[in-house]
Amino acid sequence: MEKFKTNHLKIKRALVSVTDKSDLAQIAAVLSKYDIEIISSGGTGKFLTDNGYQFTPVQDLTGNPEVFGGRMKTLSFQISSALLFRRNHSDDLNQAEQLKILPIDLVICNLYPFQKIAAENKPLEDLVENIDIGGPTMIRCAAKNFESVLVITSPEQYPSFIEELNKTKGSISYFKRKKNSLEAFKLMANYEIAIVKKFEKSLFTDEEQQVLDIEQNNNLQFRTYIDSDKGEALRYGENPHQKAIIVKTKDGDSLANATPLQGKDLSYNNYLDADAALRCCHDISILNQELGFNKSVVIVKHLNPCGAAMTGCLITSLEKAWAADPISSFGSIMAFSDIVTDKEAIWLSDKFIEVLIAPDFTAEAMDIFSKKKNLRVLQLDPSSIDMNHKIMRTIDGGVIIQDEDSVVDKEFENVTKIKFPDIKVALAKFGIMITKHFKSNAIALFNRDQDGLYLIGAGMGNPNRLISTMQAIDKARENGHTDLTDSVLVSDAFFPFKDNIQMANKEGVRFIVQPGGSIKDKDVISCCDDIKASMLFTGRRHFRH
Repeated sequence: MEKFKTNHLKIKRALVSVTDKSDLAQIAAVLSKYDIEIISSGGTGKFLTDNGYQFTPVQDLTGNPEVFGGRMKTLSFQISSALLFRRNHSDDLNQAEQLKILPIDLVICNLYPFQKIAAENKPLEDLVENIDIGGPTMIRCAAKNFESVLVITSPEQYPSFIEELNKTKGSISYFKRKKNSLEAFKLMANYEIAIVKKFEKSLFTDEEQQVLDIEQNNNLQFRTYIDSDKGEALRYGENPHQKAIIVKTKDGDSLANATPLQGKDLSYNNYLDADAALRCCHDISILNQELGFNKSVVIVKHLNPCGAAMTGCLITSLEKAWAADPISSFGSIMAFSDIVTDKEAIWLSDKFIEVLIAPDFTAEAMDIFSKKKNLRVLQLDPSSIDMNHKIMRTIDGGVIIQDEDSVVDKEFENVTKIKFPDIKVALAKFGIMITKHFKSNAIALFNRDQDGLYLIGAGMGNPNRLISTMQAIDKARENGHTDLTDSVLVSDAFFPFKDNIQMANKEGVRFIVQPGGSIKDKDVISCCDDIKASMLFTGRRHFRH
């Protein structure tokens, strides 16, 4: 194989089809000098005939005439096969012999002058007719099979070709074939880019372009930039020295389109926290029917839930959600799954809240809230928001895009000797839907009583999971939960070691939920068995960076 690659290629047959006929007579002369058969058609064939050179018409190989005003000439099984089959491959050689395919060793081809026509601002029909089809096919075939074929795409390459052909008496080096192959692929890339750029400006009418612009704006998450003049200015960004805008990408129910019923305009941070609260409340609302509770409250601070509860009574859910972290709930954002009444409004009247979001508010509730002029009150149903769109984040020099983590974990694997109690599976499902909204590494503790399900402590956003486990336990104890034996601990990702399990168990934790998937899974499971804890694997990680 290596010997084949370094050998010179003896040129016996050449396919010549050029738009630019500069110095073509010189090429025809040197090909004739070395008895190289010329295959051609159309205008190139006429040029050869007019200048006294013999050639084999393309249709003699293909068996088909030139048709459709010259749109179909060289595109054929026979021509492409003659260029593509591998000369050092026994199966290819046998098939070529059976099909009576003779090799073509040289392609001399240049393309219709699309760039020239585009620069002259010719009509669309002229642009279309100057998009070459057969030429790119021949060039790409030859360039791909450079081990056995030389491709020449410009009259500028003729002198070096002729010089080498004369020096070797009809052969071409492997280096020359590789070099010309690369130049051919560069030519094709630039040709396609020129078509795209021209069509972006010329293919559509003004009315059609307006439709495309609307579609593009409605799908903004796929764009790689946002023009500042297309958004509405916010007071400032994450910090006062940063500028910020909001760009609305669709109509209908959404946080971006929600109008505050009262209060100041939402800030950059308000929007982020409100979005986090809405998504978390949406996710646990999915479980309403399955878990038997339909009133949910989520409290968010700095993009992390600091309180969450699901019960059969909205004021009870509010109280339990607040109790998870009363200190962090100060200055927070709240999302409610149901109509906020005067009960919730009175309960919140002595507490500082940035934003309240709910499907609706009673007149009595709004009257109470009106006494807090800066409190933003948004009417938006968390269950109505779209969780199936793309998430876009910018990085240096680019944009990374992913699907939203909208899945619901419902199938679990009991991996320990002690079975995870059926009565706690609902709490596990609730816990997973909350924990996936914490910043990783996340550990959270959840309880259930006669009223419903609720968060009691969490740790998140730490460089190691042990710190998060310690924080979750400390927060639960701080909130008065001294007995953790009935609590469920949920982790957003697998435990890499058994130390987290041991730490939690020392504080009484016996029920654990995690994705699994670590190379240390067996050690972690064995540890649970030793301390008589039960553990579920969900099979799905929920990192949120």
